Amino acid sequence: MAVTPGRYSAGMDKVSTATEQRTDATAAGRATFEDAYVPAPAAEGSLLPAPLRLSFSQVDTYQNCPLKYRFGYIEKLPTEPSPHLSWGSSIHYALERWWDQKLPTAPSVEELLRGLYDGWDDIGFAGMERDEKLQWYRHAQQILRRHHDQYASQFVPAMATEEWFDLDLGDGISVVGSIDHVTPTSDGGFGILDWKTNRKAKNRKQVASSLQLAIYALAAEHLWGRSPDWVALEFVVPGVRVAVSRDEIDTDGAVRTIHQVAAKIRAEEFAPSPNPLCNWCDFRSECPAFEGDGPDVAGTAVVELKKLQRRRARDDARMQHLEQVVRDRLGEEAVVEVQANEP
Repeated sequence: MAVTPGRYSAGMDKVSTATEQRTDATAAGRATFEDAYVPAPAAEGSLLPAPLRLSFSQVDTYQNCPLKYRFGYIEKLPTEPSPHLSWGSSIHYALERWWDQKLPTAPSVEELLRGLYDGWDDIGFAGMERDEKLQWYRHAQQILRRHHDQYASQFVPAMATEEWFDLDLGDGISVVGSIDHVTPTSDGGFGILDWKTNRKAKNRKQVASSLQLAIYALAAEHLWGRSPDWVALEFVVPGVRVAVSRDEIDTDGAVRTIHQVAAKIRAEEFAPSPNPLCNWCDFRSECPAFEGDGPDVAGTAVVELKKLQRRRARDDARMQHLEQVVRDRLGEEAVVEVQANEP
């Protein structure tokens, strides 16, 4: 980005704590994902279907409950912060940073735990008593120590972590996402791992039928021109890795499933589907199956709105300061343009 007297372009700058900075980045990324997921209207007079970008999470949500998909991804209703989600994202951050280090031997366990400290996501623990929060934190430390014990002796730096993909499946449908951990194998190939913080591991049959891993196998062919040797779910809480060979993954079936879900979304089929997961749904108060009994969506929206307003006030003050810094050095006639979407 060039800087010339009289004209200066600057991106958004934030002054916040480390947790707030990470939360801002996560929220921005989530917003980018969700904005992309809303079906775009077809061009007027076009016979082609409207483009539709989906993630595994979206497809999975629709399969569990079409109405929840509509509430979450089309209407974009707010959801309450969850300690489980914040805890899981904190562990993911620590694992990603540890495995991504390009070193001949494994980084120390202290380095792994430092990643947890630096990347701790506190949003889901707002209002929780300190002692209870410490229990969550110490449990995460325990899990990471065991992970280090399991894998330090066989450490090989990751070929990639959080590898983004955007895969065209035809008919105006694409699937997007990121792969947690791509690890090189001894014969020059690679394996794909997705970290899970579920308390219970799945069996081989369940892993082999994983839509998520099938999507990742397809994405690998797109990214690196070859299939992975194997794919796996790494259940870090019980410390179990369940791997299956590429031949056991039905990628053709995965593509059919995604097309079927996309067709229903395009047809606006959003009927509720009551199931055992309803008790944890953020949208029960909006769902006709629960007759208004559930989390207060309006109240959640007010809380999030207030946070965004405070963040905007901080950002506005910081931007004004930076504008003055530019004018002090380039002259009062300098034009400062702020483009919010500029990286």
